[in-house]
Amino acid sequence: MPALNPTPAANKPLKINGSRICRGDMDASHVEVLGHLHVSGSLTTARLRLRGECSIGLSCNTQELSSFGSLRVPELRGVSITATGYLSVTGEVAAEEFKAEGCVRIDRLSCMGTIRIKLGALCKIRHMTSAGDIIVSPSSRLLPIPLSPFRKLRCGIIEGADLTLYRTQADLVCGQNVTLGPGCSIREIRYRETLTIHPHSRIGKIIQMNT
Repeated sequence: MPALNPTPAANKPLKINGSRICRGDMDASHVEVLGHLHVSGSLTTARLRLRGECSIGLSCNTQELSSFGSLRVPELRGVSITATGYLSVTGEVAAEEFKAEGCVRIDRLSCMGTIRIKLGALCKIRHMTSAGDIIVSPSSRLLPIPLSPFRKLRCGIIEGADLTLYRTQADLVCGQNVTLGPGCSIREIRYRETLTIHPHSRIGKIIQMNT
């Protein structure tokens, strides 16, 4: 049975081995999870390291997130976010740097710096925007077998500076420089400087915007 423990004292580090449930908010200087953690409220910490499963009822606010496993949360805010495995955010992710490998399901992803996503499964992001670069590529962890139907990104809108996309399906892509690798299907592209399209990608409408 999971332990029902009180919330740790604010600004105290917390290490969880096994399973823990927090009824309410959790505030700790550092949180390390080796197992399972459920927080019914919000989690606030300078650093969250996850090796296992974590579910949060309201929001997660952290400077640094390193997740290897499964993380589910309605809202996620951080400076540096790195997730390997499964990441589900039903609301917004806001970060300075964002890296993910595996499967991501996000409603809105906004980033001040670079967004890097390595596709290991079907990923879905309704609206993705970055003031920097956006790079979508195949996962380096996959076995050399054909997984094409399950390894793609579905997105409504993608906006960034320099965009490099692989197996991406989107309604609208906007960027200064846009490079499309194989397997992309884009309804409309708006670019300012350069546009490169792989012959195995499909584009509906192309608009070059005034610089």
